[in-house]
Amino acid sequence: MKTKVVILSIIALCFLALTYFVDWMFIIGAAIIVFINQKELIKNSKSK
Repeated sequence: MKTKVVILSIIALCFLALTYFVDWMFIIGAAIIVFINQKELIKNSKSK
């Protein structure tokens, strides 16, 4: 499960770079991915 969180975090960082260099609307994608990551991390901590 941690690999999924790492991959999503890297994608979110790419979205943040696109926000800075291309268009501010990419911040929406980064926010959605961060929300998904938080749900994954909470789900992992509850299952322990």
